[in-house]
Amino acid sequence: MITMATDMQARQLIKQVPPVTANLNFEGTDTITLPFPAAGWEVVQPFVGANLYLVWRGYIDLAGYTQDDLTFFTQAVDVQHGPLDLSSGLTNNVTFDLVTTRRIRDSEVGLFQGFLPSTSTPCLDIQEVIYGEWANRTPYAQTIPSLTNVSAGTVGTGNPTASDRLHITRIVASFGTGAADTLYLGGTNFVIGGVTGHEKDLVYIERLRRAYTQDPGRNV
Repeated sequence: MITMATDMQARQLIKQVPPVTANLNFEGTDTITLPFPAAGWEVVQPFVGANLYLVWRGYIDLAGYTQDDLTFFTQAVDVQHGPLDLSSGLTNNVTFDLVTTRRIRDSEVGLFQGFLPSTSTPCLDIQEVIYGEWANRTPYAQTIPSLTNVSAGTVGTGNPTASDRLHITRIVASFGTGAADTLYLGGTNFVIGGVTGHEKDLVYIERLRRAYTQDPGRNV
């Protein structure tokens, strides 16, 4: 929905995702362990028998805007990645970086494998995805093993939001053949540029209604 807003002010939102080192086992029952403290990173299995995923979830607090009845209009999102290194047993790695109006639940994590939210995706509605990007990587063996992109894409509507939070999510799926493989993900910066402004009362009230009724557990 395109609406007119007043008192527009430029804003920049920043969220930093810390680096993580993970030990991967692809023989027998897959396992992922985190040998070093990794704030916010967790190993998620969406359901029994599903693949394991490395997941980081956080948010940017917009409560100061909502207290002033302001809508945030996203204009640009830049996801800046640190280095990504691996040991020799990893054969494929897929990452998803998401900016959403609600929190991604454990049960939804595995649904991103192979596709991103659309009208046919049985988890997030596309209107809940402000921005998302994915990348599929395979090993590129030189002196030091690393990963190179083989395909990538973006998704998202950039919808204005009156929610009190923007949710940031990184989902990492890894596949391989070894029993003692290591994956290192450098830190990631989410830099979001936009503006805030006051909308007409009826438009803003409807946007608030959607923000607070779309998912009762959005901030859990």
